[in-house]
Amino acid sequence: MSLKRLLGSVCCVFLCMAWTSLSVWGYTLTCETQGSFPEMEKMVIKPATVSVNIESIGNHLYIKIEGPKLYTMFVNTLTTEEFKGQDLTSKTSIWVKRTHVTSREETEIKITRQPVTLLATKDMQRYGKNLKFVVTGPCQLPT
Repeated sequence: MSLKRLLGSVCCVFLCMAWTSLSVWGYTLTCETQGSFPEMEKMVIKPATVSVNIESIGNHLYIKIEGPKLYTMFVNTLTTEEFKGQDLTSKTSIWVKRTHVTSREETEIKITRQPVTLLATKDMQRYGKNLKFVVTGPCQLPT
């Protein structure tokens, strides 16, 4: 067997091993949510149906809420120069928190398992104030 062919076979084996050891899964939930700014009780936010995409790639979780602009959020467990991610998952919930290193603004998404509900918060600048936007509501499992 030629050296070139042997190296090609070895590379193929290592790539296959790396691919099979990488754990990947994902789910999409549909949630009926209500958003609010607790600091501004009189402000009424229109309810929204949102999609919650949960993905796990290797040792990291990625959760994205897609819906109306105010409801859209993203968190992951990666730590970079710009963001610090934390996996706070327990037996009762999937929970990820993401903090901006410089501004200290936080975004959290927590999905309880029984019953399946969404609780999400994000810090934001609105109306000249630093506010926390809170999203809650029941979710439907994928069919």
